[in-house]
Amino acid sequence: MLQLTAPNTSNSNSRILDIPCKVCQDNSSGKHYNIFACDGCAGFFKRSIRRDRKYVCKSKIPGSCKIDKAHRNQCRACRLQKCQDAGMNKEAVQHERGPRNSTIRKAMSSYMDQHRSAIFDGHHPFGAAPSGMPAMSNAAYGSLLNISRVPFPPPSSMEGSVMPLMQPFLPPLSVIPRVAAPSLHARSPSIPAALPMSPDEICESAANLLFLDLKWAETIPHFASLSRNDQLLMLESNWKDLFIFGVIQYLPVMDLTVLIERSDAFKSEKAAEFVKHVQEYQELVLRAKELSLDPNEFFYLRLVAFFRAGHTSRDITKKLEDEQFVQAFASSAQTSLIKYVVITRPDDQLRISKIFQLLSKIQLIPPDVMTALFFQAYVGKIPIADIIKNMYVKGKVKLETSL
Repeated sequence: MLQLTAPNTSNSNSRILDIPCKVCQDNSSGKHYNIFACDGCAGFFKRSIRRDRKYVCKSKIPGSCKIDKAHRNQCRACRLQKCQDAGMNKEAVQHERGPRNSTIRKAMSSYMDQHRSAIFDGHHPFGAAPSGMPAMSNAAYGSLLNISRVPFPPPSSMEGSVMPLMQPFLPPLSVIPRVAAPSLHARSPSIPAALPMSPDEICESAANLLFLDLKWAETIPHFASLSRNDQLLMLESNWKDLFIFGVIQYLPVMDLTVLIERSDAFKSEKAAEFVKHVQEYQELVLRAKELSLDPNEFFYLRLVAFFRAGHTSRDITKKLEDEQFVQAFASSAQTSLIKYVVITRPDDQLRISKIFQLLSKIQLIPPDVMTALFFQAYVGKIPIADIIKNMYVKGKVKLETSL
């Protein structure tokens, strides 16, 4: 867990990041399996050892392939051999309990380390990009990054007809079975009993949901067609709504007592207001799970929340360069949601009303409450919007998919 302490010029994490990877000479992100290495080489070595891969060098002179940042993916056999020659320890992989740092924790920690002095002065500049992002550690509800990328359908025909059915918000394979096209009558799992997750496990799951929200937004063609300024404003403004939908869809019912009690907001003069908002949040999560929304309803709801919230906020409306386009797409998404519910649930005439009531309640939850509850241990008093901006502008929201 990150602790805010005074700057220590004699022991700075930035020095570690200046040490090159002993395998490919890229910037290392710290020690991995006994040597300083980049996340790419560390991940490659881990996967190769765990899966007992046997690679064959196809060079005329086996073992002579050049392994550097530009050529490290060209020959896996030589790359693995160089990992071992550089001192990577197989035993460290085989006895590893799992990656220790989540994607978002790594990025947030790097961000705060790089700007620690500014943080203490009350400013939040955006400097160097966060370091590489390794996979998250094991959490009680499975790895939220253990996913397969599924192509998204273009929402261009949403106004006229219901979009093709598919699984829209990439779920963890360990939690929800992978399906190419969910049934019209697919339903979410029944409400689970509260699981005994530790505060760190809850916060890690929350951090990785936030990461997946950013990845989800990037896959929406209408979002991608906006200017970078509009994209960033929408993410900064609407991350909270997307995050809550992710909690409802993928996380179990959780006991948040410990998180509430350790939050600074609980110890402040506004503690009563904070607890009230948390209770409202917990209530809407329970009510949402009772609705048993299917994956397609979640998809449409995310679109409605993401685009509608962007143009209903006065501050954001003034800054959006393509407000009319955003409004039109929000209306289209809402129309498609209504059509989908009418077609798939004709027996439940109140369902669409309940769904929009849920959406309204989610939009009323203050972002600061979600930050204080789930992310304070990682970011302190830095707004999540600032973290998103730093990650998004620097292009660090990436998933490593190659072996």
